[in-house]
Amino acid sequence: MNNKPGNKPPAGKPAGKQGGKPEEKPTGPDYQVGDEISYAAAQGMLYGTVVKIINDPSSPAVEIQFEDGRKEVKKSRDRAMRLLRRSTGRSELDEQHGDRKKLRDYDIEEVRRSEQRRGSRH
Repeated sequence: MNNKPGNKPPAGKPAGKQGGKPEEKPTGPDYQVGDEISYAAAQGMLYGTVVKIINDPSSPAVEIQFEDGRKEVKKSRDRAMRLLRRSTGRSELDEQHGDRKKLRDYDIEEVRRSEQRRGSRH
């Protein structure tokens, strides 16, 4: 393979990245007891609650009790499993975007609306 200008890198290999440290893959959510999850199975979506966490360094797993009463142990990095809601009530999106500042200040907007309604006098 010759690396003349204009040649494309082989499929699956990004251009300009050679050697070095492998990028760290993002880890999935750290499940807690009581978290509600969904599991994409061959039969369809299954919904359940985390009842036990198995903290094995080589393969961490969670025990899930599904809606039909069945319990199964699944690897916590299983991509078929999604966090629906934390036991605290926060959703997965709330956790991902929790560090962002609010785009709106609702108190200021409420005052602005009330001023517009009564016709501000300034």
